[in-house]
Amino acid sequence: MATTFCEKLIEAAEARPGKVAMTLLGAQVEETTFSEMLARFRSIAYRLAQENIAPGDRVAIIGENHPNWVVAYLGILYRGAVAVPLDPSAKAETLANFVNNSDAKLAFVSPASFDKFHEICDRLGKQIPAVALRPLASSNGLGVFEDWANTKTTSEFNAQKPPAKLADVAVLIYTSGTTGTPKAVQLTHGNIFSESEGVQEAMKISEHEVVLSLLPMFHSYSQVVNLWAATTIGLRVVYITELNPEEIVRGLKEGQVTTLTGVPRLFYLFHKKIFDAVRMQPKPVQLIFKSLLVLNGWLRDYLNINAGMLFFKKVHDGFGGKLRLTISAGSSFDASVAIDYHRLGFTILQGYGLSETSGAATATRFDDNKVGSVGTPLSNTEVKIAEPNSEGIGEVLIRGSIVMPGYYNNPEANREAFTEDGWFRTGDLGRFDKQNHLYIVGRKKDVIILPSGKNVYPEDVEAHYAKTPVVGEICVLGVKDEVGEFAGAEKLCAIVVPDFDYLKANHISNTRELIRWELDGLGRELPEYQRVRDYIVRAEPLPRTATRKIKRFELKEQIEASGVVAKQTRDAEQFVLTDEDRALLDSPAGKAVIAALKQNSRDADVIHPQMNLELDLGLDSLARAEAHVNIEQALGIELEPQAAAAALTAGEIIRLAQAQIPSGNFAVKDAVNTRNWQEILNDTATDNSELQAYLQPRPWFTFIAYLGLRVLYFAARVLLRLEVKGLENITRLRRPFLICPNHQSYLDAFLVSATYPLPILQQIFHVGWSEFFKSALMTRVAQLLHVVPVDPDTKLLRAMRAGAIGLRANKILNIYPEGERSFDGVLHPFRKGAAILATELNVPIVPVALDGLWQVWGRGSARIRFTKVKIHFGVPITANTALQGEAQYEALTMTVKQQIQQMLEEMRRERG
Repeated sequence: MATTFCEKLIEAAEARPGKVAMTLLGAQVEETTFSEMLARFRSIAYRLAQENIAPGDRVAIIGENHPNWVVAYLGILYRGAVAVPLDPSAKAETLANFVNNSDAKLAFVSPASFDKFHEICDRLGKQIPAVALRPLASSNGLGVFEDWANTKTTSEFNAQKPPAKLADVAVLIYTSGTTGTPKAVQLTHGNIFSESEGVQEAMKISEHEVVLSLLPMFHSYSQVVNLWAATTIGLRVVYITELNPEEIVRGLKEGQVTTLTGVPRLFYLFHKKIFDAVRMQPKPVQLIFKSLLVLNGWLRDYLNINAGMLFFKKVHDGFGGKLRLTISAGSSFDASVAIDYHRLGFTILQGYGLSETSGAATATRFDDNKVGSVGTPLSNTEVKIAEPNSEGIGEVLIRGSIVMPGYYNNPEANREAFTEDGWFRTGDLGRFDKQNHLYIVGRKKDVIILPSGKNVYPEDVEAHYAKTPVVGEICVLGVKDEVGEFAGAEKLCAIVVPDFDYLKANHISNTRELIRWELDGLGRELPEYQRVRDYIVRAEPLPRTATRKIKRFELKEQIEASGVVAKQTRDAEQFVLTDEDRALLDSPAGKAVIAALKQNSRDADVIHPQMNLELDLGLDSLARAEAHVNIEQALGIELEPQAAAAALTAGEIIRLAQAQIPSGNFAVKDAVNTRNWQEILNDTATDNSELQAYLQPRPWFTFIAYLGLRVLYFAARVLLRLEVKGLENITRLRRPFLICPNHQSYLDAFLVSATYPLPILQQIFHVGWSEFFKSALMTRVAQLLHVVPVDPDTKLLRAMRAGAIGLRANKILNIYPEGERSFDGVLHPFRKGAAILATELNVPIVPVALDGLWQVWGRGSARIRFTKVKIHFGVPITANTALQGEAQYEALTMTVKQQIQQMLEEMRRERG
């Protein structure tokens, strides 16, 4: 019976010589049987001996996942040498430090890493012998892998036992060390043997499984199942040549994959894609889907029947149709996502461990798969919690045959890593439940300690906020609070990367506003101390490690260096300008679009096609609408509103405009003399007839509405102790003018309107969200109530022109500059639409402060509470004529917000 990893490897290969061990799905399908794999890595080991690589010598591997990578790795271990797998995407400086630290005598290098390898050698001032992992047109002095893998061995060599003993080091895995002393995890042959035995026992992986290799092989977690377990159990591994959605789907389907290993983020992305597709379906379909989810969950939990393949065949077919088992590790898994997968009919087993513990130290089991936990310890492993607090949370310590003997040539790191009695300090915080299931709550170094003394574990908060489909990536950090009572202490800040595919599919252009709205709503479900208040929305993906963990420290340094309120925009220099990009920018549409965008973007001297209109160029919804008008004028075209809203980058709006340009000779009009808001608002001819239905007087209906509103007014005086102040500021004011309240509740418009005298009510009109007025009935209701329905994403110009038409008709516009309800009474950023109308039409704004309504009927709540409500009509405000254009709009917007804030503070002081 095999007693070492290499002996077990030989035993497994000889027991199933004709079975396929590895499948490569490239331009052609290439298969390697176990007997072929055994012969090839034996040849590699034999050739290493011929090249004077002795047992214990280090051999680097720099390359992407590929069967040849595996053969090289196994050949190194068979020889008794030490494999040093390195990240091919790492910087040459980092790799040079690792190669130097390990004193590698040889390297296996993929073609994509040749240039980087030459730079490594130059940095080190020496030439390291190397073997090309895949064929080359010219060898360039490198060894040819096929020659090495087909080297003829002797019968004596094949009959010998591999020289490595259990205590011998097999692998060096570097975890950090760009400069200074690197941290290299030493894993022994005994560690690998013990880990593969423990994982097989816990997860019941059989030789009939087919695994898709997605995670990078240089990381220990990927090696556990895809390499150590696969080669010793005898299962098949499928490799793909590119990591993109199309190739992954191909791998799952053509490879007939039954088992998929990955980090939580991979499964979150799959989950998001599934449920985003469901959200796009009609409401009845969504209801059926949710009902089947609940039903299959009940069948699995209580009858042990899994109807997932029947109920959700399309979803299962998307994973190849044969996926039986998924294994997640690397960080804690969101419980709600795990439940959804369970109800869909998939089985997700979770493991927990580190490179220092050879991968998994704990795992859930088929018969004990407790959602939210990372399972119980493997049979050969001990796990305990050090110094648990009142909640049982403390640092996770691990001991056993899977734990490394120590870091390579790093005694200081070893002293910090182990307790005096030999327990390894993981740096992770966790707790056990009564059944000995381990729960990981976060990294010890990532815990955010608030001024209240509360501890926030960011991964838990991120998992909650990531529930909205608007969010593509999110990282919650503790950043220094520069103001307030606890200045200098940490507060919660979220860095969010939107899901741009979702935004495009739903024609959403107001990204920041939507994200703030969604996250504020989700925040209400969390305890007060876990709610995020500051949001940074950026277009650039979050920095991540090779295993897709967020580089929190790096991100925090970026944020604190630029300030919490920084836009995190990207300059054009950060993008590569391709020939296709240049052609796009030089086209008639490109010139017109760039000119229009520069007129509305403050800091963009150079614009790259990939720059996001909102997040990189700083164009809010009104600035984009203005730019669209100027593009249309310059090119003599008309942009389709929904398509324009879905164009999120400069390149997308150029292509959209380009598609509208008529064929033949074409001359771009003067795109520099752009239209300002005064000219845009004057262009109302096309909208006027359509809007008259919403603006025409209806005295009898208005009178009936007035009587109903008076009943509401007196009811509010009794039930809500309604207090109204400053009403004379509108009754004495000559029309037209704007009334601009803050926004706290669905009740705002009704209660404010209830305070109006009949002459005011007869002249009031509103601009409302079209989502509420889609049906014929609601369209009629909108006309009766003088509410002009508009879509703020696709028809913002219509809203602005509607406001101008009504004001020119001597009416009073009731508009909410926040555009969204506040869930806690705190003012949100104000939009400048009201200020533009007031400035260009030379009419005043009456600021109105509402307080208490967010408590009466809060956002996201169905409960009505009877609490005191105040309404304060402020003194009319006019635009500052000493300013012009954008500065004038912004100054007026800020003044309105400040006046409302002052009135709110006065109300709250009076309330005590």
